Amino acid sequence: MSTRGVVLLVTVLAVAPAAGWAAGAGYYQRHAEGWFWYQDPPPPREEAAQAQPEAPVRDDPVAVLEAFRRRLDTARARAILEPTEDNVKAYLELNQLALARAGDFAQAWQRVVWTTPGLDYSLAHPVNDQAVQVFNDEKVRMLDRFLRKAAARYGMFFFFSESCPYCRRFAPVLRDFADTYGFRVVPVSLDGGALPEFPNPRRNAAIAARLRVDTVPAVFLVEPRTRKIRPVAFGYVGWSELARRIYTLLEGRPPNPLLQARHPGGEP
Repeated sequence: MSTRGVVLLVTVLAVAPAAGWAAGAGYYQRHAEGWFWYQDPPPPREEAAQAQPEAPVRDDPVAVLEAFRRRLDTARARAILEPTEDNVKAYLELNQLALARAGDFAQAWQRVVWTTPGLDYSLAHPVNDQAVQVFNDEKVRMLDRFLRKAAARYGMFFFFSESCPYCRRFAPVLRDFADTYGFRVVPVSLDGGALPEFPNPRRNAAIAARLRVDTVPAVFLVEPRTRKIRPVAFGYVGWSELARRIYTLLEGRPPNPLLQARHPGGEP
């Protein structure tokens, strides 16, 4: 070997990485392969496929129902986009199955409601004409008893203005309502005027400001014993609505004689 070749070989040995030399050194251990010891590296192994979502559990009713809905939607879409006889037939068969299942559910629902009074909505909210009439009559009697007892404990503030047309229309309703059940009404005029039903009102702007009365007519329920004041109505309301609001305010639920019989409340 010439001097130049030796120098070149020494240079290559000096700069070659140890790891690379170690890899090349395998040739001496596999010399039978000759110059074919160098082979293309094996292709990288494919990464494990990402975990697929688990199939719906057959015993899961939500998954089963959702799968059926997807089948039905798919069949309908296919029948619309490709209305062949086979596609339309497939959709109609699935739709008929869906209707049959819905019918079975409705019948089971009715049987349970008929035999379980606590789940029958119509018992507390009747829909039959005769039952509705009985319900309304009983509700009137229940409200009458309740309001007569409430009047012994509560009074009313009535805020109005003489110039207000709604106040003039509402005043006779409130007067009759209060006289029927025995409520004491304290009228408060915001403009200094009076109404025929309340000829001697108080002129107390301070209490109106404290209760933030900016709409008339306005009715507040007052409990003198505790000095608690609660709003009942703003604007014109009828007799029955006024009775319903007072009952709901004091009892925490709308008047219902059927619920009252099932869960009797305390005295107002």
